[in-house]
Amino acid sequence: MPDHKSQHIVRICILRLSAIGDCINAAGAVCALKRHLPDAEISWIVSPASASLLQEILPDVEYVICHGKGAKGFFELKRLLKGRRFDYLLSMQYALSASIASLAVKADVKIGFDRERSLEMQRLFVDRRIEPPRGRHVADGFAAFASAVCGEEIRPIWNFHLADSLLESARALLSGNGCRGGFAVLAPCTSKLAKNWPLDTFLETAAYLTEHGITPVMIGGKSHEEGRYAGLLLEKVPGAVSLAGRTSLAQCMACVRLADLVISADTAAAHMASAMEVPVIGLYATHDPARVGPYLDQRFCVSVYEELARQEYGRDPSQLPWRTRVRIPGAMEKIAFDMIRARIDEILDGRDRAGNA
Repeated sequence: MPDHKSQHIVRICILRLSAIGDCINAAGAVCALKRHLPDAEISWIVSPASASLLQEILPDVEYVICHGKGAKGFFELKRLLKGRRFDYLLSMQYALSASIASLAVKADVKIGFDRERSLEMQRLFVDRRIEPPRGRHVADGFAAFASAVCGEEIRPIWNFHLADSLLESARALLSGNGCRGGFAVLAPCTSKLAKNWPLDTFLETAAYLTEHGITPVMIGGKSHEEGRYAGLLLEKVPGAVSLAGRTSLAQCMACVRLADLVISADTAAAHMASAMEVPVIGLYATHDPARVGPYLDQRFCVSVYEELARQEYGRDPSQLPWRTRVRIPGAMEKIAFDMIRARIDEILDGRDRAGNA
């Protein structure tokens, strides 16, 4: 491993285009790299949607925004990176389209995932692989790239910057929609219907929060399903607020930062909350929270994954392959309101005790 301190400025290129939650987890490795190699120049190849968030919260990184995939992405990157060379390319996305795009990046060393975490022939596009991480979490895998560069074990850290103007815009948005006291951010919908928070339980939880003087604030995108959830939330739960489809990703993160707690299905909001140490109740049935849950604190997670994985595969989850998913229909329906209510009570009781201390 080169002695970076005695050589030229280290130039690192990161390739992680999407998704938002994965980019937040990957940012834990980027922040760790910046702490261990403060003079390094870091460039991040990223999709436009992810860039719109990362540019706000991690501004001291160069973002190379790639709109295309596969061959289109290759030619776009070749143009954007013409005449540039890096010491390292950290290929943090194993998808074949990302690997094809990586061919446009000139680097002395190209590093990919270890054997267990790599798919789609990524090994053919890299010179080296990371060492198998000690932890199961995806963020541990990303941090292993930083370890490969630094020559020592690196743990992910998150030190995002949220500008005062961004926080003020979020406060104005919340107050303008009637939220003037304590509130909880709810993120019920994901990119896959099987991972969505069941609607009835979502509404029951929102009503419970209002009974405790906490405004439920839904965030999300503009999909048909998110519109349906938002419409029923406003109809069934007086005082609830929906910001779904009405914020930028950076404003979503600012709302998460200001919240008393976050309740989220397996989506980016859980990782936003974890990164900023906001209490988060993550809801998991199809995916292992030890792999994809909030990294820093899983005390309040509600998971039926372990039970369902044993039911489907007949083995303890720790003995199953790393990517194992539960495919039992209606898995998320196994998460009952009482489970979520117990976690809400834990968080509120802890907050009250801290306030009275």
